[in-house]
Amino acid sequence: MAIKTFRQSWLEEFWHTGKHKRAPAELEARLLRKMDMLNRAAALKDLQAPPSNRLHALRGDREGQWAISVSGSWRLCFRFQAGDIFDLELVQYH
Repeated sequence: MAIKTFRQSWLEEFWHTGKHKRAPAELEARLLRKMDMLNRAAALKDLQAPPSNRLHALRGDREGQWAISVSGSWRLCFRFQAGDIFDLELVQYH
């Protein structure tokens, strides 16, 4: 797997630089670790560990997407296709 596209341009900049004013400061280190996990995973099953990822398929208007937990109500949502990550975005569930 590799991260191919981002839904949020600021998140792509954060991925490449490790900093962005829109990235919640308290999440920076953990967010980079989770993004690195996504980038290195060979298959979706690789994201089942650690259990704190809480990998799950999304439903409704997000059907076809997956999510892993970053912290609290923050999730990284993405599409998985042919071993790669597309449309990666950071979302805060309310």
